[in-house]
Amino acid sequence: ACGAEAITNVDLCRFARPRFEAYVDEIPELRAKLLRMTADELSAAHDQMLLLCRKTARERVASFLVQLADRAAARGVPVSPVVLPMRRMAIADYLGLTIETASRTFTSLARSGVIEIANVGTVRITSMPSLRQIAGVG
Repeated sequence: ACGAEAITNVDLCRFARPRFEAYVDEIPELRAKLLRMTADELSAAHDQMLLLCRKTARERVASFLVQLADRAAARGVPVSPVVLPMRRMAIADYLGLTIETASRTFTSLARSGVIEIANVGTVRITSMPSLRQIAGVG
């Protein structure tokens, strides 16, 4: 009923549902962690719906970059430069924009000094507070 597409390298392990449920029953810490992860993903899905419904193109691109930086920080990776995990067309689709609008918005953020476009797949954040303000995430 569902599908997923990886945009970076992943390690994957597949379990039959009954076997997985039995495994989770054996390890209470895993159950708690999965619940936290599920809640985080639900919150992220909610944020994505708000992004698509209410934010301007500038706010959408800024939110996307902040999200990538926050995920990098959570993994202990430097938040800047941000490696864009997909091409501009895929980013535009993900953000509900045309490729032209997404490209113009990246350029506009660069002109305003908030980011620097290092190359096609990398963006350096020069002002995280400004980027967060534009994204509306404090």
